[in-house]
Amino acid sequence: SILSTFLFFQYILFLVDKYSCPRKVHFFSDMKISIALLLLQTISISLAGRRDPSFSSFGRFDLSSDRLPFRRSDQRISADDVYSDFSFGIELPTTDQDDRIQAIRLVALKMRRRKEKKAKEPAGPTSTTTATAVVSDKEHAMQLSQPLIPQEAWDATTGTEFEDLDAVEALTKSGLHLCTTQGDDNVQWKPHPSTAKLLEEHGDKMSALEDGNVLVYVGKVQKEGVVGSNLPMIKTESILPLSAKDMAELLMDSSRVKIYNKMSLGRKDVHILNENTRVVRNLTKPPVAKSKMVSVTLMHSRPLEEQDQLSNSDGYVIVSRAVPGKVEEDLADLPRNDILMGVNLLQDIGPGRCFMTAVTHVYSPALPTMLARSMGVTSAVNFVRDIRESCQPSN
Repeated sequence: SILSTFLFFQYILFLVDKYSCPRKVHFFSDMKISIALLLLQTISISLAGRRDPSFSSFGRFDLSSDRLPFRRSDQRISADDVYSDFSFGIELPTTDQDDRIQAIRLVALKMRRRKEKKAKEPAGPTSTTTATAVVSDKEHAMQLSQPLIPQEAWDATTGTEFEDLDAVEALTKSGLHLCTTQGDDNVQWKPHPSTAKLLEEHGDKMSALEDGNVLVYVGKVQKEGVVGSNLPMIKTESILPLSAKDMAELLMDSSRVKIYNKMSLGRKDVHILNENTRVVRNLTKPPVAKSKMVSVTLMHSRPLEEQDQLSNSDGYVIVSRAVPGKVEEDLADLPRNDILMGVNLLQDIGPGRCFMTAVTHVYSPALPTMLARSMGVTSAVNFVRDIRESCQPSN
């Protein structure tokens, strides 16, 4: 009978227990588990789910749980029930439910005792165990200040990291680096085809810019495991008809956002960190989106300094980066646009004129990835054109 077979296996397990030496305890423990599982496979006609009328279903028990959730044969097993990978369901060819319950309990308790014994053993490093590094608040804030945000750091963001002014300055340095390099381990820049043609026609950059053109470069992220690795960065170079200081003040003034952002329904300062640093909430309605969208962004502005090591230090730099939270309850369910990185490097080149290098790296759930490049280029160029138009005297 099934019970006799089971008791025979139990006798083998007893002998293993009795004569195994301490150094071999783990080997024999694994051996016992293997024998028990082999027994389960031997006496089980099918895993839980089979409904052959010649067998009465016992149900499932979870070998990784401290509890033994036995089911009686008249209870159905729902498809929604969740069990671990070590969960077994068996059907036994017997009508004696007491015998079945006792047999399964013996196996399950063996498993349980091994688990309890292992839990009491002191934890120590093993070949399959890796230590999780504890990251301090400071280290986490500095991770979020890199040109590209590690996904793990992004997932752990609380929104308070940039209250650390060192992190804000580190973000500013990251923005300046993106604006002033042709490429590195983070991103590689390539001229947009229209820009390559303009540079070929004019012979040099400044000549093309003085004709009112906007030069566009598309950046490809070089790293894996960072936020937006599949999205392009867009960099533009242009000349604007206003000073760097005036341009910086315009970008930081939430009441004037509609001048250069036609999709904006209004921007609001939700947290002022200091005179030059704030968190803003912007509500937009992109033409490709079915609903309104919301973004929450840290913005920081400061004058350029000699230590920035730029050829022209007369001007300002503004950096932007998405932060979580800071959304009113009635807007909490709206899709979110995230400015993963935004930089505006503004350098004076004469009275009422500045040279602007702008970098944007944006995630929008309303924008298919295949359109991110073309839409990103269009938006960046339109930003420059809208600024220029706003500086024209009204008729």
